[in-house]
Amino acid sequence: MTIVRRADPQDAEPLKRLNDLFNGEGCNSAENITASLLHNNQEIVCVASEGDSLVGFCCGQVFRSMCYENHHAEITELFVREECRRRGVGTRLIAFMEAEFCKQGIRHFQLFTGASNAAAQAFYRSCGYRATGEMMFRKKPPENS
Repeated sequence: MTIVRRADPQDAEPLKRLNDLFNGEGCNSAENITASLLHNNQEIVCVASEGDSLVGFCCGQVFRSMCYENHHAEITELFVREECRRRGVGTRLIAFMEAEFCKQGIRHFQLFTGASNAAAQAFYRSCGYRATGEMMFRKKPPENS
């Protein structure tokens, strides 16, 4: 049985291992994950567990802007161990995160995924998300700045 709940600091080590699978080894330490879980009030992190093992996680943030009356939330990360996919774990994580946002009065959700990640796009469509015409741009400042 899969249980979805908010992450707590005791989840830092298994979250690090899942994040290593998702984003590559060495992206973050268990210590930094613990600190983020304790002090980052902007982010919500939820986990899916089966027995004593974490099998997935989802992160989200609320964005508030003076430009808009309605705030929106973004699901920033979603990962489910490969052997646990296609069993509803990702759907449960998304539903839990959306419910957490709704508790804050947020009713506008967004997320980004790779343009070539057809499987993720199909999954998000099955959760009710629709593609928009917006494009994401990124920039890193020069190293000497």
